[in-house]
Amino acid sequence: MSYAALKAAGLYLLLGIIWLCGYRGIWLFLSAQLPQVSPALLEYLLHAAFITVSAVFVYVLAKSSPVNRSEYRQLFYEHPVPMWIYDWETLRFLAVNEAAVRQYGYSEEEFMRMSILNIREPSTIQQLLDDVKNTRQEMVYRGIWQHQKKNREVFSAEIWSHSTKYGGRDARLVMAVDVEAEIRSTIIAKDIGTRYDLLAKVTQDSIYYWDMISGRVTRNHGPSSLFGYKETDIQEESSWWIERIHPDDAGDMLTSFREATTARQLNWEAEYRFRCANGSYKYVHDRGHIIYNEKQDAVRVIGVIQDITERKESIQQLQQQNETLKEIARINSHDIRKPVASILGIMSVIDLENNDAALNTQLFGMLQESTSELDVMLHKIRDKLKQLRNGNLPE
Repeated sequence: MSYAALKAAGLYLLLGIIWLCGYRGIWLFLSAQLPQVSPALLEYLLHAAFITVSAVFVYVLAKSSPVNRSEYRQLFYEHPVPMWIYDWETLRFLAVNEAAVRQYGYSEEEFMRMSILNIREPSTIQQLLDDVKNTRQEMVYRGIWQHQKKNREVFSAEIWSHSTKYGGRDARLVMAVDVEAEIRSTIIAKDIGTRYDLLAKVTQDSIYYWDMISGRVTRNHGPSSLFGYKETDIQEESSWWIERIHPDDAGDMLTSFREATTARQLNWEAEYRFRCANGSYKYVHDRGHIIYNEKQDAVRVIGVIQDITERKESIQQLQQQNETLKEIARINSHDIRKPVASILGIMSVIDLENNDAALNTQLFGMLQESTSELDVMLHKIRDKLKQLRNGNLPE
């Protein structure tokens, strides 16, 4: 701790001891002299007076203490944020710290041969000159500008500056913070947020924004309009949704999502059954866009969930119809063929010329049997066709 700081602390301690010793007596004396003043107000005024006197003493002491300029010089050159001092008239650099050398790629000697115009993006130089012309030398300035490194890389820098004296000249002390990453993140987040808001309003699908860090999920009207849940029943936790996935589908869905994030895939999709408010299940198609941080950890998902129940049921119905048609084809090719072949064979051996009664009686019995069998097959085909027409297909 510096001598000036110890001196200020000692003085404040001394004043405090004096105040503690004399406060009671002063308060009693003034209370007797000023009976019209409330004791509580008098106590407040005495404390305020002590604080004011103490502040004046400490200020006077600090003002009169010598400044250790080497400490300030060290603070400037070793500060982790790029800083420099430039001449107010010529705009040339007068001093730069080590962080500025690392950030911009110029050596300290190169900086001393340059002006602040040399680290600005060329298209902003005229704007900078106009800004300098309109800025009063004594004012504190803050703004964001496009700067350019020695390798021509352009980045956004937030500038803080104020007036100072350096070597007897009017100058300005500048601190430049690289905010390129923050600005890009803000633009991306704003763009994603805008598209999400628009999409959430115009689509009939369920739209969600899942913050994987907090586990919170923001949803549009989907859980209410598609699945019948009341707004008071819908929770922000991601577990609320996962718990309502059909038990036979939940494991596969979660496994596919983990595999997608492990492989650093940007897009993921899955089909599963989701439980509605009334206890029934709907088939859904879940598609998500996965966002990763700089460490390649999945941090957010923006997704769309579509109700594909009708499509699934249509596919199942088509599959059942296809099975029915296959059954009809099998009956036509196999089951009907047998009685038809029998009928044709019997007809070919019926003896109409000799009129053999015993033989013909036997043949007509066989013919009746084959005809009945054929009739059963035709009724079976008729029933299958009726099922196709009415949509009453077996499960």
